[in-house]
Amino acid sequence: MSRSSQGAFNAGSAGVRGRLALMFGLAGCLALLVALGASAGAATTSKTTVVLGGTATVPDPSCPESPCQAIGSVTGFQVSTGQGSLPFSVRKSGKVKSWTLTLSQPTSSQRSFFNGFFGTPPEARLAILRRIPGTNPPRYNLRAQGSIHVLSPYLGQTVKFGASLPVEKGDIVGLTVPTWAPAFAQGLPGNNAWRASREPGKCINSTDVRQGEPQLKVGSNATYGCRYSTARLLYTVTVVED
Repeated sequence: MSRSSQGAFNAGSAGVRGRLALMFGLAGCLALLVALGASAGAATTSKTTVVLGGTATVPDPSCPESPCQAIGSVTGFQVSTGQGSLPFSVRKSGKVKSWTLTLSQPTSSQRSFFNGFFGTPPEARLAILRRIPGTNPPRYNLRAQGSIHVLSPYLGQTVKFGASLPVEKGDIVGLTVPTWAPAFAQGLPGNNAWRASREPGKCINSTDVRQGEPQLKVGSNATYGCRYSTARLLYTVTVVED
């Protein structure tokens, strides 16, 4: 036995009280350490939420004013918004938890035109893209995609959809429109630009645009050979970083 142990044992009732006080003191310290450890753990596991494509102001969507324009039969992403480049580039690995679309309210005749030109109903989904190094015009691999959402009930609104899509640093979160979506603003400054999954030289002609193909097969590669300026795709993506 150590001297301190022997002294505590030989002290009689005073020693017992001393031992009890020591035990309670140690228990209190242990509880404090556990609490501090839990707090440190909580601080360590806290995650950052980032909104890709978010800006201080959102331009008014096209439609029902003339000319009324919508995007269709394409996968695309914003290259710049006037407030920075590659706004949909993932800065840190994590998970897409939600996304928004700001949709215009086309007139009945405008909706009929888009339905006949691109197909019906209006719909959209997210696309997780990764650029293939060394490609020019750029080609992208479709790493994953979200569920398709029918947009008809939300025309004229900013709608929010839930998601659960893992992303890695360097991925681009794009927007796939199998039919059409009036989530589009035009007539903006030239530093607003987006890129589309169309072949070079097939960017403007109405027949080429109509016959364009969105990137829908996970694992496929596609050329994004069309870059459009003075316009913006009106979507945002919320990522919870690891």
